[in-house]
Amino acid sequence: MISVIMTTYNAGRTIRKALEGLTSVLSELGGDYEIVATDNESSDNTVEVLNEFGARVKVMKCTRGLGRHVAASMSRGDYLLFYDADAYANREQLYNFLSTAIKKGVGFSLAHSGVYIASRRCYSLTGGLPNLNFAEDFHFWARAFTLCKSLYYPIRVACNAPRLYAVRGYSSEHRYARDLFHFIFRQLKNEVHRLRGLALSPSEVAQVIRGGDPLMIGGLFLLGPLSSLIGDRVSRGFSNAELVYLQELKNMGKNRGRKP
Repeated sequence: MISVIMTTYNAGRTIRKALEGLTSVLSELGGDYEIVATDNESSDNTVEVLNEFGARVKVMKCTRGLGRHVAASMSRGDYLLFYDADAYANREQLYNFLSTAIKKGVGFSLAHSGVYIASRRCYSLTGGLPNLNFAEDFHFWARAFTLCKSLYYPIRVACNAPRLYAVRGYSSEHRYARDLFHFIFRQLKNEVHRLRGLALSPSEVAQVIRGGDPLMIGGLFLLGPLSSLIGDRVSRGFSNAELVYLQELKNMGKNRGRKP
């Protein structure tokens, strides 16, 4: 069985189309599947749409990482497919991605679009997803690539709706903000979480500062001067971000230099 793992919040604008595309692919694959979601107290029809698709839903205040981890703990499948509520499937490529990962028997497989699937054993080996709102996936990917038989699939199997709606003024973070001050505070807090998940090295922190990104610099300021202590690294010599990129290159057969 494949367990689809989701976290949602006021995703009524996108979730129906996301689930229609995903469930079409899962039905074509054959076999059983389930949808398990944690909802961050949505005020729109998100939970109703999830229920229409037979999902099991737990409503709770949570970060994306904690929400996904709770949903994973509620699931029953042999494989956990992590999928966003605003991801619109490229059905042919998503089918190929899932069938390849399962047929090859890998513990973890990551597609270029950020969709990923892990066996339950691999998920347990990694310790699961951390309680972070951003870059929780990098934190998990770094461990999964290191601890499990893995496969990188360098093709976009889904497109996130914000990319499509950006020209119309759509921003996923605006769903959470009560006012401008709260929006700025959330952005800074998210950058702290992003930096913790990426576990940047001092040299990478220096690049952030030279780049002049005000939000990431603000996140560094909030974390204090010991920025190299951001997050929990898998490898002493590499940040989680660099380790993921190196593993992607290795899986593509293009990394003949540095080894994580």
